[in-house]
Amino acid sequence: MLTRRSALAHGAALLSASMLAPAAFAQAFPTKPIRIVVPFPPGGPADTAVRIAQPGMEKVLGQSIIVENVAGAAGGIGALRVKQSEPDGYTLLQAASPHTTNAAVKPDANVDLLRDFAPIGQTGNSVYTLCGSNALGAKTLAEAIARAKAKPGELKIGSVGVGSTHHLIAEMLKAAAGIELTHVPYRGEAPSIPDLIAGRIDLMFLTTAKQYVDSGQVIGLGVTSAEPWFQLPQLKPLADLGLRGFVIPGWNGLMAPKATPPAVLAKLSEALSTALKSDAAVRGFNAMGFRPGEGTPGPMTAVIEADMRLFTTVIRERNLKFD
Repeated sequence: MLTRRSALAHGAALLSASMLAPAAFAQAFPTKPIRIVVPFPPGGPADTAVRIAQPGMEKVLGQSIIVENVAGAAGGIGALRVKQSEPDGYTLLQAASPHTTNAAVKPDANVDLLRDFAPIGQTGNSVYTLCGSNALGAKTLAEAIARAKAKPGELKIGSVGVGSTHHLIAEMLKAAAGIELTHVPYRGEAPSIPDLIAGRIDLMFLTTAKQYVDSGQVIGLGVTSAEPWFQLPQLKPLADLGLRGFVIPGWNGLMAPKATPPAVLAKLSEALSTALKSDAAVRGFNAMGFRPGEGTPGPMTAVIEADMRLFTTVIRERNLKFD
């Protein structure tokens, strides 16, 4: 017979078990392969970065990691898939700068990094390099600005699409330099570069500038980092060239669905941080023009919040519409 005393004892046992379950789960994690969704095409910076970190994370966690590319909607489709997955640490998102741009451009979007995900840590950090075509005939930022002011609206600046990070940075350049430029959107950096080299567009912010600057195919005018960038040390930060406060980092990093247990997040962060410190990872990131991230949640949260403030302000102050 179930007495009041036995019922209370049974309830207490159930409560105790339910309290221990998350801790036991986190302690055992991971017990099966982990899937990382890269919401961009293969071969891009976000995809390459996570694949550089993959072997080191597998070694620390003792499980294989499957990297799956789910491209579409500027990263939105893959992010939504991870958002809707179980918050158990077995399905992760490789987020990147475009996600914060998307959230600023479309505040009612289905995915919001801060609302829907918990940060694990940045995988890599990069920079945007303002490049000019040789046909422009400008060797410095000052010369490029002078040419733009002499021909208001005639010079063309490329981007990787309407409402993209590149587009918003171009709008920031126009505002900071007091110039008018005609925006020419492309479907990614790759198709824009031949037009920049040929002089069909005059300016472009590139994340893959080194080979083109070093070969003389384009002119490097400055970088969006706060300090000179290690790959192009001859170029000064745009913030030091008269564009005050013009500091826009590129980044990508791992995130998990919001309700993922903190202990699981901590294990994943530890694995990522360890992986990024390996000599092989450092060489891999340097080869692609990135620096390894710290692999910890704090800096990633800060950069997402800073991006959102920056891009929301740009859209409001420039009165940009994306209908």
